[in-house]
Amino acid sequence: MPLPVPANTRRRLVFLFSVPLAFSLVFFIVEILAERTDIHLLQIQNLQSNIVHLRLLAKDAESGERSFLLTGDDHYLLPLKQAEAVLQTQVNFCMEYAKDQPFLQPGIAKVAALIRKRFDEADMVLRTQQSRGFAAAIELTKSGQADGTMDELLIGINRLVENVNREEDSYLRHQRNLNRWTFVFFSVGTLVMIAVMVWLYHALLSYLYARDDARDQLEKTNAGLQKHIEDRTRELREMNEELQQFAYVASHDLQEPLRTITSFSQLLAARYQGKLGDDADEFIGYIVTASRRMTDLINGLLQMVRLRKSGQIIAPVSFEKLLEDAKAGLQASIRENGVEIEHGPLPTLVVDPVQFSQVLQNLISNAIKYRRDEPPRIRVQAVKERTDWTVSVCDNGRGFNQDFAERIFGLFQRLHGREVEGTGMGLSIARKIVERHGGRIWAESVEGVGSTFYFTLPASLEGLRYTNAAPEAPSAAHAR
Repeated sequence: MPLPVPANTRRRLVFLFSVPLAFSLVFFIVEILAERTDIHLLQIQNLQSNIVHLRLLAKDAESGERSFLLTGDDHYLLPLKQAEAVLQTQVNFCMEYAKDQPFLQPGIAKVAALIRKRFDEADMVLRTQQSRGFAAAIELTKSGQADGTMDELLIGINRLVENVNREEDSYLRHQRNLNRWTFVFFSVGTLVMIAVMVWLYHALLSYLYARDDARDQLEKTNAGLQKHIEDRTRELREMNEELQQFAYVASHDLQEPLRTITSFSQLLAARYQGKLGDDADEFIGYIVTASRRMTDLINGLLQMVRLRKSGQIIAPVSFEKLLEDAKAGLQASIRENGVEIEHGPLPTLVVDPVQFSQVLQNLISNAIKYRRDEPPRIRVQAVKERTDWTVSVCDNGRGFNQDFAERIFGLFQRLHGREVEGTGMGLSIARKIVERHGGRIWAESVEGVGSTFYFTLPASLEGLRYTNAAPEAPSAAHAR
């Protein structure tokens, strides 16, 4: 599990990653501005080229006109015709390149109008030559109208060129400023990144040293805790073994005086029944009943102690066979009470056969003990659900309040008092057995309708093959 990062370190890391992001953003913005400046410069330069082309068109028109008038050769009219053909295209180019400079557009329009005027004047000279001859055309040229238009055109073109040059100078200055700031940001960013990398280097070294120290300390602590856990586990194991041995020995030692009390109380009841008076008969009955109950409790305690020891060898066993064994152990009670037991398909699992025969016997015995006036009806069935087998034992007995569904599995817990025989240990033993095999047990009941006891076992027990050591026998010193 990764260690939590201190807030101070998180802030430093945020700053560390923010610096390159900030400088990357600045470089990106500067790059966009530089790209836009380059586009504008290219447009201005193209505009300059097209203005020069317009001026050349006007010059070509004038040269073609005069050469024709001097020589009379139609060949000199070709530049004029070509100039007229490409004039509108050049004007459109100029307006397109000047779309981001609206203040240049009126000058371009004025120059285009003057060129068209000069072309119209040239066309007028040519028409005069065709209708009235060269003398009239030359006389029209000498009037100076075309020269005035040409002078005005050159002035307009020069003014437009000056404006374009000023705009170009402005973009060049802007480009130089961007380059200067790019260099400044690059220099500052480089210095900051060097400083950050140096800091990161030292921070990383400090972190590695601190991590190694923390790891050493943690290993020492873990070693100490491991030793403490091992010592504590050994102590608990020894205490548990002592308690189990004590319970085993105590239960065996209690058997002899109980057998003596039970034997002599039964002998008194047999010899002096009706001779010592009703009170004596009642008292002797109490002694016999109590001694028998104490014997049952001690036997239950012995069963609980044996559960904590290693079980018998376990192998695949059919629960149908376990159910038959349980029915055989309760045959007398089943016949006496007219019990009907039916079952559905039951699984074959790797379990302790003796212990699970006892589980089924305890559940069936409970259903018989807590019956109603009608004969007991018991059904045992099993269902496989995902990773577990769920076995249920359903009866039509008295039932119990569902609020006590957990309490009945406690040691010495009884819900019906002394009117029903029992030690209150059967369900507790059943729970221990089921839990030892990796399952769980619970009950659902409705008073006056009946109860259903469920227990689960892992489906993995279907194919499991293993054996446990046989239970340890008590030491010879305490055997009876």
